[in-house]
Amino acid sequence: MGTILAMNLRTTFSRIGLLALASALIGCSNDPYFEFPVQSVVPGSLRQDEPSGEITPQAIVEILSATDLPVAFFGVPDRGSQALMIRIEQNRPYETFANPERQSVTMRHGMITGTRGLSGDLMSSEEEALLALVRGRRAGQVTYVQRYLTPESVTKVVTYRCGVEPDATVDIAIGLVQDSATEMVAACESPDGPPFVDYYKVSGSGEILASRQWLGKNLGYVAMQMLQR
Repeated sequence: MGTILAMNLRTTFSRIGLLALASALIGCSNDPYFEFPVQSVVPGSLRQDEPSGEITPQAIVEILSATDLPVAFFGVPDRGSQALMIRIEQNRPYETFANPERQSVTMRHGMITGTRGLSGDLMSSEEEALLALVRGRRAGQVTYVQRYLTPESVTKVVTYRCGVEPDATVDIAIGLVQDSATEMVAACESPDGPPFVDYYKVSGSGEILASRQWLGKNLGYVAMQMLQR
């Protein structure tokens, strides 16, 4: 299972440095009755001041053996933080993944749409047009809006223009996820924010199985990889 910790999404991030993200719709980090669905050790914290180090293949095996729920591996490379997260809520088409630290991520068909508990969170996004091209594995130009929380607790809105195009077809065999996928590239620019390039690995059914996604200047790039669906 050594390949679990390797991503071929691009050589620029061949090692997974993945993020624990928070839900744009479900603020489990503020829920006093929040109960994590697995009581065994689930390593990883995405706190900026407490880097968690690298998640081991053994830890991945343990969590996959402990639950039938979907599991994702997240990391914030700029923080040196990684975490395993389990799906705790589903409000189709949105799924919220969380860790025992009450940090969470919300995704729509595998695209990150919001985070909570990470500092400088992505509060929400308008991702419909971008997601449609990515899921359909089609080229095109679309508008994409991000709203994220600055360190001053101000919500900043940035509107991007993104060019999307398909790249190579690859095989994925990570954790319990095995599939063929198309790499999709989204290059985005805005007069109000830094340019970025996102990468997505998309299955034939239109589900994003792995990605590297820009979530604002405070979080930077966040990588995601599904380990169990």
